[in-house]
Amino acid sequence: MPLLSHASAPGKVILTGEHAVVYGYGAIAVPVAQRRLHAYIHAASPGYGTVIASEQMQVVARLGRTVDPLPALTRTLRSVLDLAGQAGTPDWMICLRGNISVAGGMGSSAAAACALVRAAGDALSLSMSNDEVNRIVLESEVLQHGNPSGVDNAVVVWEQPVWFERTAGPSRMRTKAEATFLLADTGVRASTAEAVAGVAARRRVNMRDYDRWLREMGSISLAVKDALKTGGVGNLADLLNRNQGYLRRIGVSHPACEHLIDAALAGGASAAKVSGAGLGGLVLVLCGRDRQAELASRLEQAGAVDTVGLELP
Repeated sequence: MPLLSHASAPGKVILTGEHAVVYGYGAIAVPVAQRRLHAYIHAASPGYGTVIASEQMQVVARLGRTVDPLPALTRTLRSVLDLAGQAGTPDWMICLRGNISVAGGMGSSAAAACALVRAAGDALSLSMSNDEVNRIVLESEVLQHGNPSGVDNAVVVWEQPVWFERTAGPSRMRTKAEATFLLADTGVRASTAEAVAGVAARRRVNMRDYDRWLREMGSISLAVKDALKTGGVGNLADLLNRNQGYLRRIGVSHPACEHLIDAALAGGASAAKVSGAGLGGLVLVLCGRDRQAELASRLEQAGAVDTVGLELP
């Protein structure tokens, strides 16, 4: 089948503000260029219809069928077709593949939707602004997650660091700071909804302490935002380590996360914290560029199923 178009989108990682963002405070998320989701659209024979095959999820969906294992993505594709004024179903074979783990905290669903939107737009010779792409990807995220924050879609569409508050939405950040990170995947998968619900339930029992901790996490995000924008990252390690302390207090860390955090700090990392919803998922490590490879090896020996470097700006 001849290739009609190809597009890709990056993963994302949250630096600070996870969980606090649910309560109105700011969060910072950045793209992870080394982890991408690709969409390939191939021309199929007449009458073939449109098929979407996701390698990561190991499922195949056909546009227009009642039983649909990929409803968010088929709806996303339909939105692009509608925007192009195409009422019918094109004869396409669409393959989604990449190195972003599903439910691993890197925004795989937003990356898949973004790659699909861009590839479909190219195949249809449809020119779309980033704002238009973001609108469609956010609609896909709503179908996938119910009430998404809007962080993932903004980061993967613009491929820039994003500051996000629920009341104001996402805004792109220009960063001057140079900082080197390492992401370590615990391999433990957990539901974001479960983690958020757990924090809410515990907060109802101990509202005074939880509100104080969440407020402190919001203050940390503001301080990290200022540090990244001005280039003054001298206190970045302290801020990230303090953030992890509050994530422990609100109950979203996990023994697998703590094990990798301990291994990172023992190996010379400046800071290490849970990234994302927690209860497993990713650990974010701040380290010198000269320590990145050694720490990656150390964390893999400690049980990380994947590691990837990340540098700002």
